[in-house]
Amino acid sequence: MASTVLVDIRGEVTCPICLELLTEPMSLDCGHSFCRVCIEGNSKPSEVIPEEGNSCPVCRSGYHPRNLRPNRHLANIVERLRKAVSGPEQQPKATRCAQHGERLQLFCKEDGKIICWLCERLVEHRGHHTFLVEELAQEYKELFQEHVKKLKKEQQEAEKLTAVTKEKKTRWKSQMETEIHRIQRQFNQLRSILDKEEQWELKKLEEEERKGLSIIEETEDELVQQSQSLTDLIAELERRCQGSAMELLQDVNDVIQRSEFWTLKKPKVLPTKPRSTFRAPDLKKMLRMFRDLTGVQNFWVDVTLNPQTANLNLLLSKNRRQVRFVGTNLPGPSYLREHYDCGVLGSQHFSSGRHYWEVDVKDKTDWILGVCSRSVEPTVPSSHPYTNPLNGRASYRPQSGYWVIGLKHKHEYRAYEDSATTLLLLMTTPPHRVGVFLDYEAGVVSFYNVTNHGFPIYTFSKYYFPTPLCPYFNPCNCVVPMTLCKPHS
Repeated sequence: MASTVLVDIRGEVTCPICLELLTEPMSLDCGHSFCRVCIEGNSKPSEVIPEEGNSCPVCRSGYHPRNLRPNRHLANIVERLRKAVSGPEQQPKATRCAQHGERLQLFCKEDGKIICWLCERLVEHRGHHTFLVEELAQEYKELFQEHVKKLKKEQQEAEKLTAVTKEKKTRWKSQMETEIHRIQRQFNQLRSILDKEEQWELKKLEEEERKGLSIIEETEDELVQQSQSLTDLIAELERRCQGSAMELLQDVNDVIQRSEFWTLKKPKVLPTKPRSTFRAPDLKKMLRMFRDLTGVQNFWVDVTLNPQTANLNLLLSKNRRQVRFVGTNLPGPSYLREHYDCGVLGSQHFSSGRHYWEVDVKDKTDWILGVCSRSVEPTVPSSHPYTNPLNGRASYRPQSGYWVIGLKHKHEYRAYEDSATTLLLLMTTPPHRVGVFLDYEAGVVSFYNVTNHGFPIYTFSKYYFPTPLCPYFNPCNCVVPMTLCKPHS
């Protein structure tokens, strides 16, 4: 109410020429008052006949400049008004229409704007519902207060969730530190031969910790941002409720929309404990595997690829140690396309003795490798293992001249031995590097997980090899290359 009175008084002591509070007010005979500078600038020389030269800017009544008289009463009112608006309750910034200069006292509900009586008659506001500012101020004030109640509840919920998140963050870090210390204590007992194993386990754990902390910190940051947003919005609503009707309703639609649609985003599911628990490996078993791997590595041969056995679906490196799949539109039914015509043989062939080589299959999602009979020509479709329209997989078997294992769909490790099915292999540690050992006289083809200290993957045993054997490699339709490792690399 006090703000409304100040607005009315301000309108009475505003100069009609400069539209500012009167400065050294001067009154005419007609009763209208102006700033001294403004009315003197509007007056013509006194020699001119008053009726022909000077007229009141408001009512157009004639006056003589010599008849201008100071209005001390108005000057006192202006001075008191200046002191009043400089106090705690500030005068609104805009009380007159910037377009028409008239007082802003109407509120357009459709546009959510305060307008003057001339704006109401414009085409853009025609047909709109307009009310006096004072009529709607209480209605919107009550609406804002309801929003404040709702948003304060949301803020309290956000603060609780933030506290819980911080507590879980501390607990998570504590659990990680405990787990790391436990792993380190166990590995100190096996330091001489378990350095690589320790680093591998710590790397996995650190990655899990990093991901967990990342999730928690992201949630924490998001809650902090939401809390700040709520604080800002609540402060704005409270400021509007405490201010004048002008401040309350200025751009009100935007504030209402932000308040009504603000909803606290609940955090993601936060990690509570490590997904996997470390167990120290069996030292005796690991030493036995290490000795077995070291034993077969004594027969390492330098195997390279034979470019004459590869077709256009494959690309070989210049040193003939790497092969990658580059085909796009493979022929044949969909169940045959996966490995059709993608095999390549090694340049070496073996008809006796013991031989070992290693293949890098890191990051590949599909692959097949091992040995095959030299009589098999993978580049000729009629003899390719997947030309059987009934069961292409069945051709990858010893009866067809193949002793191979493979990876399918990133996680399925299989040995192709039985004519009807394939054997699913359990891999605790995915092999990034596979060792292949051939004992020709003993009829044995063995595969080792070099990544896991030489863990035996699978062994074909007691077979008779009627023809020389060649190393076999199939990158399948995975574009990641297979790479033959150099001896003892």
